[in-house]
Amino acid sequence: MFVKRAFREASQAWSFFRSGFTSWETTASFLPSQRFLVGTLVDAAKLAGARNIVELGPGLGHVTSKILERMPHDSRLFSIEIDPAMVEAMASKLSDPRLEIIEGDAANLPQLLKAAGCDEPVDAVISSLGMSLLPADVRESIFHSIKAVLGPAKPYVQYAYFHARVVVWTGSRGFSQFNIREHLAPHFQQMHRQ
Repeated sequence: MFVKRAFREASQAWSFFRSGFTSWETTASFLPSQRFLVGTLVDAAKLAGARNIVELGPGLGHVTSKILERMPHDSRLFSIEIDPAMVEAMASKLSDPRLEIIEGDAANLPQLLKAAGCDEPVDAVISSLGMSLLPADVRESIFHSIKAVLGPAKPYVQYAYFHARVVVWTGSRGFSQFNIREHLAPHFQQMHRQ
């Protein structure tokens, strides 16, 4: 059992690593989120009392597992992933009746949530999307989509790598700089850095 699980996890990690090379602008990483980052993201979301939670870009489900561990037992988690291979890997790894894994684009959150039976505002959005790598129009669509589903005064947690303020590379735009705060400010009145 241990060997089988270890092989499956190694296979999934290799798949994630490979996706980093083949779909850099979508995956935005070569490695899944690490423990300290996962804990910080979930803590910032303030999940106590949350009924509906959205996770964007769950990848292999490292953040998802911690959300499930910390969220109330009567709440629901909608994890939106655009990569079909990641959806499949996550579905084989995680089994929880509170989890709804949805293959789709984060720019279409209202439609995706409605199709999944969520017609009310959500209590938190936790995002692992590589915002610095997304084209401006896609990023703006995602921000509008988040605002459309997020309840008043509820947290949207987005991490960004500090190095992106220095240099970011994408195949379509080459080298550039990216300051997440400048892009969030027009959409969200309060921002906190951790």
